Amino acid sequence: MEDPISPTRRPFALALGGIGGYVDGVGFVTLFGLFTAHMSGNVARTGVELGESDASLALTRGIPVIVFVAMSTVGFLVVRRRHARGAWAFRPLLVFEAVLLTAFMVIGTVWRDDHTLLPESGAFYVLATLVVGAMALQTVAVRSVSGVEVHTTFLTGMLSAVAQDIVEWRADGDRSAAARLRLQGGLVVVYLAGAALGALLVDAWGLWCIALALVGLAVVGTIGARQAGPPPVRRTV
Repeated sequence: MEDPISPTRRPFALALGGIGGYVDGVGFVTLFGLFTAHMSGNVARTGVELGESDASLALTRGIPVIVFVAMSTVGFLVVRRRHARGAWAFRPLLVFEAVLLTAFMVIGTVWRDDHTLLPESGAFYVLATLVVGAMALQTVAVRSVSGVEVHTTFLTGMLSAVAQDIVEWRADGDRSAAARLRLQGGLVVVYLAGAALGALLVDAWGLWCIALALVGLAVVGTIGARQAGPPPVRRTV
């Protein structure tokens, strides 16, 4: 069976996965423990806070989940419409993501410096909306460029898929499972590394460290758009 994942696209998916982990690390430190890309944690926290009758704290985790779903919907509509016209959706998604991250970096720096950013404050919700929206588009972009359904925001599912692919590759000699393993296993690793780097640099550089993610997006978007080829066919794993 052929490798369903284009070798020329895999590096871009991995790069985006690392950027996603990086921004998640920055957001977690900045926004008082909010997962900006890993929505599974936010859903669980929402349930816990509701169970403990803390509605205000539940909102700080529940509203970002709603934002993530809404922005993902917008992203997938962009992909669907552009692919229907035979156009590549990769660059527009990254441009929109970069705009949101730039706003998060600049506005967040101002609000952190003047101590406006507090838990459950209006500033918190504005910044959470910006960075979570960016990460929703990040997830759509990863799935769009890889050609395989991957879940950088649902790491438990990714780890389960890695285990399944190991079995199918070793027991059945399934080359497509080996290809998925390289992609999904790699995404877990780069996501972890990115999160660690983001948490480290936000303490040293503040939110200006987001500039590093913006540089990464610019490089991936520029090179990826040149090598994109035809729009990918969506496949599930």
